[in-house]
Amino acid sequence: MGRAVACTLGVAGATVIVGARSREDCQATADHIQAGGGVARALPVDVIDAVSLATLFELLEQHFGRLDLAVNDVGATFGQSNTQETPPERFARTLAVNLMGTFRCLQHEITLMMQGAGGAIVNISSIGGTRGFAGIQDYCAAKWGLIATERFEQAREQYRATIDARLAGIPQGHAGTGNDIASPVPSLLGPQSAFITGAVIAVDGGESARTH
Repeated sequence: MGRAVACTLGVAGATVIVGARSREDCQATADHIQAGGGVARALPVDVIDAVSLATLFELLEQHFGRLDLAVNDVGATFGQSNTQETPPERFARTLAVNLMGTFRCLQHEITLMMQGAGGAIVNISSIGGTRGFAGIQDYCAAKWGLIATERFEQAREQYRATIDARLAGIPQGHAGTGNDIASPVPSLLGPQSAFITGAVIAVDGGESARTH
């Protein structure tokens, strides 16, 4: 999803700073944007590493002088188990990445935006942030505090019956793609959405509407 969002913003004319743990993935995404005529730079970062995160924003400020728009697409799961069997260490790690990682990004982003003319931020969560799912209570808890990807396809092979049942509950009948998630982002970051603040917008094929 992060790659799809970055490429969509590149096509829209933004100067895109691509940040993720994998240097190779960051560079590949930046290269893809540039090959399409866009402007992009890869700056690898680990959101749970305070030094790594501070370095990214220091470099961003040094090279560009400001930050206008930000998209936080921080997400990871580290296992599945019943609540009573979930190791507290895994629960804490999930919150550290998904919730605290996004919070730390927000702190840096808002600080830099306030030095200029302000800006707009989109945080990408999960359907797990609007309803609970058995076995991944740590992930749902993190997403409450704040879709087909490669991770989805890997999980589908392992939990095919569960995921197929979930897909049957989506009115549109299929999982969303990275591009489905990315498509609304340029509009949400743009001036036409300036009056949208603190809103939760479901991009889920109608699943949330069906369950409420």
